[in-house]
Amino acid sequence: AGSDEMVWVEFRNENNEAAGAVWIYFRSTPQYWIGYCSPYLNLPANLPSAVNKVWRFSYNQQTKNFKISCNDVLLVDTTLSDDVCTTWNNWRTYWERDVTKIYIDSKYDTASEQFCTGKC
Repeated sequence: AGSDEMVWVEFRNENNEAAGAVWIYFRSTPQYWIGYCSPYLNLPANLPSAVNKVWRFSYNQQTKNFKISCNDVLLVDTTLSDDVCTTWNNWRTYWERDVTKIYIDSKYDTASEQFCTGKC
């Protein structure tokens, strides 16, 4: 916390259009952003203290359930809706696209050392 580093992940469809995103921002109070949906929100206080952190992001397009976990500790479990996605009126445009690619830009993602998709 407090490093101002960021985990930056964008989901994309087959046409390379944004299909959602998530950022973890290590400010003095660590925050997360559900891309094209929410404002920055504080992560819960139960963030694991281990130096090496394994982040998992999941989204169920049918139920609109979005989860963030760190070192197998569930931190965020929410259902995307107009009540949650208060900063993007057209959030469905992004989150209803079929994800076929994961995009990580090292210009923005300054905290990740490696990543994998599926079961790691």
